[in-house]
Amino acid sequence: MCGIFGMIGHSAFPGQIHNICTQSMHRGPDGQGSWQNDDPVFPVWLGHTRLAIIDLSDAGQQPMTSPDGRWILTFNGEIFNYLELRAELQQAGVQFTTQTDTEVLLQGLMHEGPAFQLRCNGMWAFCLYDRQSRVALLGRDRFGEKPIFWCNFGKGIAFASEMKALYPLLNVPEPSQHTQGEILDFFSYEFLETTAVQGLFKIPPGHYATFGDGQEFSLCRWWCTLDHLPEIPSNYPEQVAAFRELFLDAVRIRMRADVRMGTALSGGLDSTSTFCSMAWLAQQELVGEKSSPDWQHAICASYPGSAIDEAAWAEQAAQYTGSRLTVLNIDPVHSGWNIEDALYSSEDPYLTLPLPHLATYRALSEAGIKVSLDGHGADELFCGYGHWIHALDNASWQESLELEAMGRALTGKPYRLSGWRTARLLANRRGLAPLLDRYRHWCGRNVPNPDRQHSQFIKMDQLSRRLYELFHFTILPTLLRNYDRYSMASGVEIRMPFLDYRLVCFVFALPWTAKVGGGFTKRILRDAMQNIIPDKIRLRRDKIGWNAPVGDWLRGPLQPEIQSLLDSTGDSSARHNFAQFCASAKTDYQSGEKAWKLLAPVLWRQMLSQVGKRHTHG
Repeated sequence: MCGIFGMIGHSAFPGQIHNICTQSMHRGPDGQGSWQNDDPVFPVWLGHTRLAIIDLSDAGQQPMTSPDGRWILTFNGEIFNYLELRAELQQAGVQFTTQTDTEVLLQGLMHEGPAFQLRCNGMWAFCLYDRQSRVALLGRDRFGEKPIFWCNFGKGIAFASEMKALYPLLNVPEPSQHTQGEILDFFSYEFLETTAVQGLFKIPPGHYATFGDGQEFSLCRWWCTLDHLPEIPSNYPEQVAAFRELFLDAVRIRMRADVRMGTALSGGLDSTSTFCSMAWLAQQELVGEKSSPDWQHAICASYPGSAIDEAAWAEQAAQYTGSRLTVLNIDPVHSGWNIEDALYSSEDPYLTLPLPHLATYRALSEAGIKVSLDGHGADELFCGYGHWIHALDNASWQESLELEAMGRALTGKPYRLSGWRTARLLANRRGLAPLLDRYRHWCGRNVPNPDRQHSQFIKMDQLSRRLYELFHFTILPTLLRNYDRYSMASGVEIRMPFLDYRLVCFVFALPWTAKVGGGFTKRILRDAMQNIIPDKIRLRRDKIGWNAPVGDWLRGPLQPEIQSLLDSTGDSSARHNFAQFCASAKTDYQSGEKAWKLLAPVLWRQMLSQVGKRHTHG
């Protein structure tokens, strides 16, 4: 895991190189390297900051050059199945000189081109330059776990792992159209090529780009989950068994590392499934070759006295594995981050205050932990939010009654069918469901989803369609962006077993009844984790995301800092809204989140306006 950057087709000056390197060092504190050609017609400079995780020797330094000197690779990420790919390439006659996954990626791309990505199980962003053709290939993983940004620069382009590394190349960093207005749709743009900053672009998930001498920047989509849906077992018990095998293998290959590992453990179903699966594999002696023996480290962000504190749940999970839990009591004033620095590190405004996330991964780093296996992605796969109501669109009358009962159990409130779902159930009984589905499909055509006309998407039930969009185009891409910044701000790599592409394809081939049923959401995950995680956690109904008691913090310890920042913006409307919030009698989490959603865009734009001063003073 690292920081990558470079300039292609335009000369880089020493001051520009220094600025870009400086803004990338937090991603790779273990080393720095660069490569530059001597071609005056088409100059190329590639850079890299290293976070050493696999093969800690100097042989893993980047940029990495092919034996014949033709190809140069700068790479950020991990190829978790690199051992298997290495063996296959060796059988084809390829010789290796290091133990790195970087060399496996280099050789694979050299021999198979961009299609080699289809064989890779992992997360990545890379630039591979071919000195012979004078063409650069820039690739990004299937779901966007690792970022790559770019901008036009002179006659060429510049690219980097983070937007802030490219700020010095812009005349004045300014908000793009996605971050205008008082109330933002935070989930509306992460799947697009454009970004929160005008003039900066991203390679979207599952895409690669080419750019070369006499060749314009060109994007190509190489991955669509719908093209890779497998045949699944016909009965539910076999589906559970197949899922369990896939998930455990996803965890197993993500334990490959030459460094200490840990988990940001909340005590919820997702992170507990990840951490306890590591323990189960270790107990069964199934972790396999190259796995880190030093993985038993869990940390939980805690807010003592708050209704959203989960330290007690996390303690249960840690005790179940025989591991020790580190409870990190988050003090928003002494977290190690002020709000302006937190927004600068996060890069984009978001509806959640980033202080606890940044503080947690910094604490992991300070404990010598370089890799954190986390449970992100499960909510969007298995219906962890309130989207279970979409299951009613394809439910029988009896199934709908069961779902209503589940809704009452989850929310503690009466739940009744909406007019639409009553009509849908009647249509089921009268054979008119296909007609009603086509009408709803037409009504939802403005929802961002380039796969809407795909035959496999059309075959999906309504819940699976909704989850597909959350996973690929709205919520999850935004969360992956956030967690990359939260963790890499302190040089920590996050690995996410739920984003193993084999698992993702399997889950989206399942019917809705495997995701919601038996009175629970995330049905197949809960059943697959029987005897692997504590039942009290496996059967939890309450859902608490990784948030913070933001309402109490904004009214209390953070109020002076917020007030000072608002005063410097000159935004009278924002100051008025914040004053009203502080004077309000409401103290629940929802009111605090609403207040932060209004504050975040204002404070973020103020931060961006100070970027020039930040670079000037280092």
